[in-house]
Amino acid sequence: MRRPRGERRERGIVLVVVLFFVLLLTSAIATFLRRAALDAGIATHRDRARSAEALARGGVRIGETLLLEDLRLKSAEPGAPDSLHDVWARVRGVDLEPDPDAELYVDIQDAGAAFNLNGVLVKGQVSEDARSQLEDLLAGVIAVMPGKPDEHSRYEADVLAANLADWLDEDDITATGEPEDERYAKRTPPYRSANRPLLSVDELRLVDGFDGPLVDALRPFVTVFPLVGGGGINVNTAPPWVLAQLQRGTDVSGLHPIEADDVERLVKAREEGLLCAGESPAPNCQSLSELLDGEQLTPKPTERSNVFRVRASARVFDVERTIEAVVDRSDPAALERLSWTVR
Repeated sequence: MRRPRGERRERGIVLVVVLFFVLLLTSAIATFLRRAALDAGIATHRDRARSAEALARGGVRIGETLLLEDLRLKSAEPGAPDSLHDVWARVRGVDLEPDPDAELYVDIQDAGAAFNLNGVLVKGQVSEDARSQLEDLLAGVIAVMPGKPDEHSRYEADVLAANLADWLDEDDITATGEPEDERYAKRTPPYRSANRPLLSVDELRLVDGFDGPLVDALRPFVTVFPLVGGGGINVNTAPPWVLAQLQRGTDVSGLHPIEADDVERLVKAREEGLLCAGESPAPNCQSLSELLDGEQLTPKPTERSNVFRVRASARVFDVERTIEAVVDRSDPAALERLSWTVR
């Protein structure tokens, strides 16, 4: 028996409505599941990020403990130089986390392993000799910057050194007698010359002539810690590319850039023992003067430091966190954190 045409039309409409609601429900379920999976992923990533940051914080504490242990070990040998043979230096490159799903690496660097830009500031002024050191350092770094040499022609080491000296010294007049703030007042937004020690390497970006590529190129060579009273490079801890920026000579012969052979000789000698700059009576310490045929290094080498950069890099599954702290161990009873950065 054939059904009336109207009834069949109604059944077709009902079927369409049912299919519509089935599709709507399926879409809602899929959206819910996708949202649930996304929320679960976010929660998992957040938990792993917290774990990675906690692990990195623990790495900084490990670094601080190693620096204090180094002081304890050296108490039996007063005057011993800081070197890459010390307990704090031997932790580099070692995974300190036994969990196969996590990693923790701690890298500790002596502040004396880099050129302290604030070390050129003495009693609020930058001397001509210090300005010359800045110029030589900048010229050396510009020469080894990535990229084509003709791309570096916009950097003038003498101008950059003068601008940095003006940024650091207490007065508000340039070496040519012009107001220091005039060039910065035209920036957007305008600002003034700091006329104080640098608080970070990144602050160099505010100094006229220093752009991002130059600051990034300088970063491995320089530091700003200690903020006051620092200076000198520790030849026992400085990397070869920092040693290559030194000069050697005497008051009679004058100064000249250190040669690649000299850098290799310094690195080889310190791998076998300790180098002495004349500050410490440590035994089995080879004199720099003997190693360099009676000549001296400039900036003046140093042997000991109380300021160190501790960098802890942690990974939990696929999430990484890095904490970089600068610590001062002048008072072993209360380590002072000068800087704290989480990345």
